[in-house]
Amino acid sequence: MEINRWKNFSKSQQLLTIGSEFMRAKSWQSKDREKFLSALDRAFELIDLILKDPKWSDNFLMILKLREEVAKFYALKRTDDILFLYNAF
Repeated sequence: MEINRWKNFSKSQQLLTIGSEFMRAKSWQSKDREKFLSALDRAFELIDLILKDPKWSDNFLMILKLREEVAKFYALKRTDDILFLYNAF
């Protein structure tokens, strides 16, 4: 997704888009590692777009923390249910 299009989304639309990737990851978490990681890759891309969006400057550290938690799942440092991230919103 291009940054200019992304910036036109409201904060809630942006979060819901990331949340949909977490739900996609959940459906593959215990079935297909490659598809699980693909959903996390997309979540990383969207989180990185949020970090470039000025409307999130007040919440920059919170978004970095979210990215860190996604990385833990990606690196298998966390193996619990990924819905933890979805529910953290």
